[in-house]
Amino acid sequence: MRWLRVIRWALPVVLAGVAFSFELNEHVLREPSEISPGLIGEIVIFALIGPIAVAFTLGWVSRLIAGYQATSDALLAANRGLEASVAERTLNLAAANRDLSAANEELRQLDRLKSEFVSLVSHQLRAPLTNIIGALELVAEDAAQLPTPSQRSLEILASESERLSRLIQTILDVSRLEAGRLTPRLGPVAIEPLLMRICRSAVSAQPDRPWSVTVSPALPPAWADEVLLEEVARNLVENALRYSPPESPIEVAAEASDSTVRVSVADHGPGIPVDEQAKIFRSFHRVDGEESTVAGYGLGLYFADKLTLAQGGTIRVESPIHDDPSGPGSRFIFTLPMAGEEPDSENPAEQG
Repeated sequence: MRWLRVIRWALPVVLAGVAFSFELNEHVLREPSEISPGLIGEIVIFALIGPIAVAFTLGWVSRLIAGYQATSDALLAANRGLEASVAERTLNLAAANRDLSAANEELRQLDRLKSEFVSLVSHQLRAPLTNIIGALELVAEDAAQLPTPSQRSLEILASESERLSRLIQTILDVSRLEAGRLTPRLGPVAIEPLLMRICRSAVSAQPDRPWSVTVSPALPPAWADEVLLEEVARNLVENALRYSPPESPIEVAAEASDSTVRVSVADHGPGIPVDEQAKIFRSFHRVDGEESTVAGYGLGLYFADKLTLAQGGTIRVESPIHDDPSGPGSRFIFTLPMAGEEPDSENPAEQG
């Protein structure tokens, strides 16, 4: 920039000197003549106005170059700062990735340990529990000879043992499902006899409970694993029995919907808040938290969701479904692919 300042002032002076010398040599030294207005005009234009215009032009160019230089310096400084910031962020990101990788590995290890622990404990519990159930069945054969309170205690022991056995089996199945070792064996499954069997079994402990199974005529079978499908439906029916008043009905229905079989289980219970409906299919999640008097572990709906997805289906909940404020109720709906074959049963509905 220093050289530009020198040129800015030196060049106009040189141009003015050259123009003045040329005019002086041309009109005075070579051919002496009187000083005329034309001579004065040429001197003013070439020796005065021209150099001044050059000086202003060089000044404007100098300011442009100075602005460019300042912008360039600012960009260089910004680039250096950006490079330093990128380098720092890269180092931080690399450190965070290392920490995340270590944490993921630790989580995988913990998950493996959890699965092994659950499997070990469950298997260790099943053997003595099977012995207990067998002993209770033997005692139950002579239950008529026991006092009434003892008979009632025996019934409670048998019921709770069966419930604990189902819980252990559910935990094992969940562990197998999460580990990818539970593979569905898909095939055509008739829906109506399966639902009837489940409802009769589940409601047997509540003989006064009203219930119904309604199946649309000529409903094709579902393409599913019969054992897993029964687990899904049983979990939903037992969930409805658990969370609804003993005198309220349980309504089970099945129908064809597009290329799927749609099964629903409705109750007259307290319903499920909207903000909880996206959470109820998580493991160990319960809408009423720890304060509920209803027995449960928060695994039934989680297991039902996983089993339905494993068979290529979907599951969801609707609530409320009734206008009754004291019993708005819920309806759990799951769909499975349709097998496309006609079932043998022709009875569309049966009441319990």
